[in-house]
Amino acid sequence: MVESSISKAVGRSLEMERVKRIILWNHSRETSIYVIFCLLIVAFIFLTPKSWFDKRERLATPTLRLVVQASDFSPDRPVLEKKVRELIGDPDAVIVETREKKNANGETVYEVEIK
Repeated sequence: MVESSISKAVGRSLEMERVKRIILWNHSRETSIYVIFCLLIVAFIFLTPKSWFDKRERLATPTLRLVVQASDFSPDRPVLEKKVRELIGDPDAVIVETREKKNANGETVYEVEIK
């Protein structure tokens, strides 16, 4: 049992040494490993399809943040959604989240995030 744990520790130590040698590159420029590594980098640069880096994915759903004074805020969600829809003019607006905050004057305001 003790020998098994020692051999595992030695194996991990050897793996860490390999990783350390890869990260802390110490080969001189004249070695074949250095040349091969440089050729791999150049091959990756020139042979990688452009589509791998062309990110035309759909972006996250855009949201709108509305700051509402405490006097205009209603804890009743349907009432608040109705007020928000009237304010922004979008009948399909949905409240995602509300957060209570303090403004610079110390007054309580509510941030209403809408999508």
